[in-house]
Amino acid sequence: MPFLELEGVPDLEDNPRELNGELVVGSGSQATWRRTGRDLAARHFRVQVLSDGVHVVPASVQNIVVLNGAQAPTEGTTLTSGDIIAAGSARFVFLDERDSPRPVPVGGPASTFLIDSSARRGYALRKRVVQIGREIGCSIVLKDPTVSRFHSDVRSEGGEFVIYSMGSTGTRVNDAPVTVPRMLVEGDRIAIGDTTFTFTRRPLPPGISLVQFEDHADDSFSRRNTVLLDRVVTGSVGSYPSKRRRARKNLMPWVIGLGALFVVVVLFLVVRK
Repeated sequence: MPFLELEGVPDLEDNPRELNGELVVGSGSQATWRRTGRDLAARHFRVQVLSDGVHVVPASVQNIVVLNGAQAPTEGTTLTSGDIIAAGSARFVFLDERDSPRPVPVGGPASTFLIDSSARRGYALRKRVVQIGREIGCSIVLKDPTVSRFHSDVRSEGGEFVIYSMGSTGTRVNDAPVTVPRMLVEGDRIAIGDTTFTFTRRPLPPGISLVQFEDHADDSFSRRNTVLLDRVVTGSVGSYPSKRRRARKNLMPWVIGLGALFVVVVLFLVVRK
């Protein structure tokens, strides 16, 4: 009987989980194995026991599932005992039997960079989400009018790095447009506007400066110009009166009326004498 084991939580009830039919793993209420706090989608992936073997299938093209360090195909793939399924920040082990050998845990991830060779800069991917765009708050700011304010994200998922494209002019990896999330591999060339980054886990080459935080001293490129219509108050005909002048104009009939009433009262008193 096959099992799926969540790594690192040996005391978790019903872990490893026996596989029978279909198991849906995710963070939502519709998942049959619900795990919150692991950066999983509501329905992240399915494990199906079929006549030809056990298969892992991403629940959506938007969900990244990493199988043994490679992106699992959207149509699914067959599992063998000891396979590592990584999704979000969780790692699962597929086992033919409950007592099947577990894989030896590997060390932490190596340093990873995006290198902009033209600017001779290397950006360390040390955050869970690295935003790239024209907006001053992005991790990597590109002063390029063809780049959207929030153009692309590079996210840490399943122990790997995944690029998401949101910009209107698109993002390309190795000259192919990014239409769905894509796991990056060594040497990938990421084109955003007029800038091309290279994804690498190797040490920075000579002459490339390490950048940890973008310098946001000049935010003129990310700001949207705002045009204000000023109303000029002059004495000329056709100019817009100020609020105070409009108020005085509205009160004038009342002042004239009260003045006329006062004159009538005075005249009446004089006549009576």
